[in-house]
Amino acid sequence: MDNKLRKKAEQILLEYPNISSKELAGILSIDERQARKIIKNLPYDMIVDKIKSNKSTAVKKENKKSLSNGVGQILRGSISIHKDGYGFFIPDDKSVDDAFIHPKKLKNAVHGDICTARISIYKGKREAEVVSIIERSIENVVGIVDKYRNSTRVIPFSRNFHGHIIIKGAKDINDDDVVLCKIERYPTSDKFAVGRIIEKIGTLNDKDIDNKIVMMKYGLSFDYPEEVIHECQQIETGKFKIDKKNLTDFRKLFTVTIDGETARDFDDAISIIKNNECYELYVHIADVSRYVVRGSYLNKEAAQRGTSIYFPEFAIPMLPEVLSNGVCSLKPNEDRYTVTCKIVFNSKGIKQQVSFYRSIINSNHRLTYNYVNDVYNKKVECISNELYELLYNAKELSNILLIKREQDGVIDFDLPEPEFIFDDFGEIEDIKPRERGAAERLIECFMIAANESVAEYLESNGLKGIYRVHGEPDVKKIEDWVDMARNFGLKIPPLEYPVTPEAVSELSKIALSSKHADLLSSLLIRSMMRAEYTVENQGHFGLASSAYTHFTSPIRRYPDLLVHRALLSGLKLGSINETEEELKEMASHCSKRERFAQDAEHDIGAFKKLEYIAAHYEDVFEGYINRITTTGMFIYIEKLMMTGYVDYGYIDFDIFYKMGESVIGDKSGERYRVGDKIRVVPFKINIAALQADFTIYKKRKNKGR
Repeated sequence: MDNKLRKKAEQILLEYPNISSKELAGILSIDERQARKIIKNLPYDMIVDKIKSNKSTAVKKENKKSLSNGVGQILRGSISIHKDGYGFFIPDDKSVDDAFIHPKKLKNAVHGDICTARISIYKGKREAEVVSIIERSIENVVGIVDKYRNSTRVIPFSRNFHGHIIIKGAKDINDDDVVLCKIERYPTSDKFAVGRIIEKIGTLNDKDIDNKIVMMKYGLSFDYPEEVIHECQQIETGKFKIDKKNLTDFRKLFTVTIDGETARDFDDAISIIKNNECYELYVHIADVSRYVVRGSYLNKEAAQRGTSIYFPEFAIPMLPEVLSNGVCSLKPNEDRYTVTCKIVFNSKGIKQQVSFYRSIINSNHRLTYNYVNDVYNKKVECISNELYELLYNAKELSNILLIKREQDGVIDFDLPEPEFIFDDFGEIEDIKPRERGAAERLIECFMIAANESVAEYLESNGLKGIYRVHGEPDVKKIEDWVDMARNFGLKIPPLEYPVTPEAVSELSKIALSSKHADLLSSLLIRSMMRAEYTVENQGHFGLASSAYTHFTSPIRRYPDLLVHRALLSGLKLGSINETEEELKEMASHCSKRERFAQDAEHDIGAFKKLEYIAAHYEDVFEGYINRITTTGMFIYIEKLMMTGYVDYGYIDFDIFYKMGESVIGDKSGERYRVGDKIRVVPFKINIAALQADFTIYKKRKNKGR
């Protein structure tokens, strides 16, 4: 190798140790094969040392974390079980890292159990062993009956509950019955769980069985306790006394709600006035705290539920319908109590003034996203000049705010969400990505502005409240994502440390501009920390915000109701706020309930997708390979917006094996790599695990089911 070329390559690699061979080839004006050879032959230690020296202080601290972190202590925490049987101990003390648990050291613990565990070192690695179980997370299990030899067993609808449940004394139960059973003996490393059947829910062929399974699995119900119903009746009949003091009357202000086509609970409305170069934005939010007061049964039930849960065909509301779709919902042409956040922006989108009011409004129109997008796209005429003015002022302001957000480094994960299209018989007819237009972005933008403004007010005035926080991402996970994205052929600039919101935002833009946008964006999201609720303001990394909370959806989220009380209490407008200890407890509870709701929504979505696959078993689906293992390939199916699996053993036209980063056919020589587009057909469906397996599309002699 030319000495001059080598020195230049060394300088580039020292400056940009993560540079790809393709990028290096472009800089040096050589072909990629030569660049790979240069990288391979350069002293590895030199590059590694440079990479380490570029790490931020935070990363260095992470790398220096002592192996003995928590070792020798008996700590309280929870258990997370992997589908393969091993687990992780997650300490309550967040200063202590999670620890691996071997299946033999679980001591009958199952996913979600609260326990104590001892952390120790085994073969140079931190491990935990369960000492005692404090609280069981799973007592009842929903599953499918499977008659096996002379015994009856239930296969749970769970990827985290290891193994099946042996049922004794079962009568009038058949294969494929769906049942609820109570666990009477928990599984051990060498024995299955034992239980008894409490209730037969139906069979796998029953209509709506998927909805019933998920509702039963997560203990969801449309029903409310009698005391709650009684309080709702008091509200409905006008017997409930409402404090009308300190009201600001905004009924003459032109106001609209903008929601989805099927929405019935309208908890936010907007008004907007343009004065010269300034914009006055009014975000009116339903004043749920007027009806759901501390000490009431309604409040207790709402706190317990924590959030509304949305299925494709219906919602399970946090609040009873008389509130969620009735007196709290900001229906058009009806007086409604609200909490209003007024923000004055200048022409650059910078806040000039923020004020809050306990108010009353009368919405002029109930608009839908589709209608507003059609107005913007000039597909329909606006129904009035006043509405036209509001909508175009709103779009003007939202465009300014979106540009500013981008400059601030806000990470825009514009991922498609599946929309399930049903026929007249309730069967899934199609799955499409739910489109987001200017109207959806506009409302999201205004709600974020209001949420930030409330959080900033709580913070600057030292008020006790709840914040929505989003921590910095795990640098190793970001690095892994960058490596994977490069395998997909994306040009990713060398990472700089510390990793900032602006840097992740750039990664998101690169992902969204690629043909693998859905897959890479979803994987990038998984590399981020999970947002949660706390009483301490820690900022929101994804929104590049120094203070953020949830204020705009109190009809469907309990944290928003807590924030309303905190805000109104601070403003001396008549609400009673929770104590700091109560808020701490509720922040943790609401974070858990949010994850609970997300799991339920994920499960019902997975059910619907599997039902669609079952009805399209002969269809050919297109996807991209996102991971290659020694036994198979994981593929992202674009049409279904889900990941499937291709086991090499399912492929009947050749013998495939992993070689390096590729999969190669022994006879055909066909080669597949990460990022390759691939055509597949369904091979089998595992309804209990909510998973689908596929095989490569080719003329095949036989096909499994």
